[in-house]
Amino acid sequence: MKGELVRITTKDGLELVGFFIDKKSDIAVLHFHGTSGDFYTHKFVEVEGEKLAKENISFLTANNRGHDVYADIRKHKNGKVEWTQIGGGFEKFEDCLLDIDAWIDFLIKRGIKKIILQGHSLSQKILYYQYVKKNPNVIGQIHLSPQNDDGLMYYALGEKKYQEINKKIKQIIKEGRGNEVLPKEYSPVSYVTSAQMYHGYLTDYGAGTLTPYHNPQSKNWQVLEKTTDPLLVIFGSKDAYMKPSSETAAKLMKEKAKSAKSVMVKLIKGATHSYLCYEKELVEIIFDWIKNIF
Repeated sequence: MKGELVRITTKDGLELVGFFIDKKSDIAVLHFHGTSGDFYTHKFVEVEGEKLAKENISFLTANNRGHDVYADIRKHKNGKVEWTQIGGGFEKFEDCLLDIDAWIDFLIKRGIKKIILQGHSLSQKILYYQYVKKNPNVIGQIHLSPQNDDGLMYYALGEKKYQEINKKIKQIIKEGRGNEVLPKEYSPVSYVTSAQMYHGYLTDYGAGTLTPYHNPQSKNWQVLEKTTDPLLVIFGSKDAYMKPSSETAAKLMKEKAKSAKSVMVKLIKGATHSYLCYEKELVEIIFDWIKNIF
């Protein structure tokens, strides 16, 4: 896969890295990893990049500040560079706006006019971004295994303990102790989980709790309900993290995307959360959708 290692600086000074395949086209797919992930590990990213490149579609896979569990990130401040520590275990969900903005600006400067946002697992970031920003350069969204980490905690802890920890997290944040590391039982998706991370999308009030499959009546669904972009949503039928089930999640995503110009929901039989050994099938679905919609 031929491309270039690229860097951007966010408005708050963070330097982030990605890999860009520039086909000199006016359309690109911008891919973001999930919790504590990175821009290169999952094989489907490479398969997708190669496929899109053959079809003259540019592809950018990029780190956000939530890459890896704990990360040293270069920060530009007052003409100097220093280190700051964030990573997936310590990120503030709402800061995804800064990261996505910076990468979109990069693509626009490279001549891209039409951008399809793609997110894996924590794809609520792109959903939240477009709900807040309504960026006119974004023409569609691809959600791969859109997670419900709040639901993971609901089923793992039970109703009573779930409500207790949600209340406790809110108090910890109020006291300014967001970087406090939580006990392992409250860390289902990252080796280390801070109160700030937990607050963002593992609680029923989190800004990133946008697809609560365990609670179809939740007001949090309103973000998806008001989304107008064309949507492609893909699940693996063997996704162990998808609670209560991939089938339930797929059904709700289709039902709740009431305002989308179009919505396609696919369930890949046998595939897991990361589509191991199903990369080609996943990418064919993505490419066919892009070809037919755009």
